[in-house]
Amino acid sequence: MTKEAQTLARACGWVHLLHLEPEDLVALTIESAAMARVPLAGTNWISGEGP
Repeated sequence: MTKEAQTLARACGWVHLLHLEPEDLVALTIESAAMARVPLAGTNWISGEGP
């Protein structure tokens, strides 16, 4: 899992996992977006915020 997280950080343009910012995080399902309160991938939608 650590290697996968490091790969994701690099895909976001960061050298190290610790450089990830909250803005780098998105969810892949509506359920996970709602639980984590992060945007659904490919959208600006965050559960409980706005229309």
